[in-house]
Amino acid sequence: MLIRNTSIWCLMALCGVLLGVQGAHADNLKCLACHSAPSFRKTTGGVHAPLYVDADQLAASVHSSKDCTDCHADLRNQRFPHKRQADPVQCVRCHHNGNVVGSPVSYHLDKYADSVHGRAARRNDPDAPRCKDCHGSHAIRPAEDARSSVSRFNVPSTCGRCHFDPLFAKRRHLYGVAEYRNSIHAKVLGQHGPETAAVCTDCHGVHDIESPSDLGSRTSRLQVPKTCGRCHKKIYEGYRKSIHGRAVAKGVKDAPVCTNCHGEHGIVKPTAPSSSVYPIHVAATCSKCHGNVRIQRKYGLPADRMTSYLESYHGLAGKYGEVSVANCATCHGAHDIRPSSDPESAVNKKNLPKTCGACHPAAGKNFAKGSIHLFPSKHKDVATYWVRMAYMLFVIVLIGSFCVCILLDLLARQRKRPRRPGTGDH
Repeated sequence: MLIRNTSIWCLMALCGVLLGVQGAHADNLKCLACHSAPSFRKTTGGVHAPLYVDADQLAASVHSSKDCTDCHADLRNQRFPHKRQADPVQCVRCHHNGNVVGSPVSYHLDKYADSVHGRAARRNDPDAPRCKDCHGSHAIRPAEDARSSVSRFNVPSTCGRCHFDPLFAKRRHLYGVAEYRNSIHAKVLGQHGPETAAVCTDCHGVHDIESPSDLGSRTSRLQVPKTCGRCHKKIYEGYRKSIHGRAVAKGVKDAPVCTNCHGEHGIVKPTAPSSSVYPIHVAATCSKCHGNVRIQRKYGLPADRMTSYLESYHGLAGKYGEVSVANCATCHGAHDIRPSSDPESAVNKKNLPKTCGACHPAAGKNFAKGSIHLFPSKHKDVATYWVRMAYMLFVIVLIGSFCVCILLDLLARQRKRPRRPGTGDH
């Protein structure tokens, strides 16, 4: 309930001074006389709304030299008691290009109105974040301050107040965002500090955040490599020259980007068994595209590559958990993947002895003479096909012969078995 008696207000103002409301701007003492009381609140329809302002936090904030009415401009020059419902604070009154009060501003702030958050705010979407939701209200500190809610270290928890909330995520159709907390980026943030780890704003932007479906967004499919490449520069340079990177540069939407292989928010280091690029998972990750019939037909990709690999010694060993066996990335490379016709490709005929030699030290030129992804048929790898057929026929005949011999032996044993007395046989 708002205080309406002037004499009571004067008494509270005096008490505020005597109780040591220190560090506040002189003109703010009138406001803090009431608002510095932790129990001060407004009650409307049985709902209690806190009106408490921590004087120490306000004094340590970036607005310590400002009057309350610089932000709450609608209450300026009002007699006590002021109106019951103050207007929402408009930060743009000061934080705009060309402001005369010296408030910090950048082109990002101007883009908030056009961002996914700004557009939602214009629609009066209750989930839309306003300035205070990220920066705070009375305890605003500069982003360089480790205690600021928008410091690099605190950005994930600030964004997470909404995006890590399961109910919010379900309501807004956001999936997997909370997995960031268990990602390699989050672990590096906790272990080595914010300067070496990717946080939300590094990938999504600050005030100019857009939906991934927007082609201009930093997290749209075709922009993802550049976004990741801001930190992973050497990897990006290799990827950019690869067959995948060149396809992305041409606008091919089916071309794989970083998130197709590594994931989005829940990225873990490649040496972790749960990683999608851990050695025994690489084939399954690559097969999402190279085993996809639609993609094979659309881009003329060979249809037998994944099948032939999975049926090979390498594929079978990997299936049963052998991490040191060759997988797709071992031969083709991880990021700088090139077609076999490229002289710099690891699977170019001239480079195969070196590539295979990484595991097989005695590898020579003969390794490059036969088919790599062996898929014998009557029309391809014919000699291997007939050798395999002859071997299979030999195995069938051999096992069949063993079965016949065993059966004949059992029948002979049955005939030679002694008759039991009393069976009536003579």
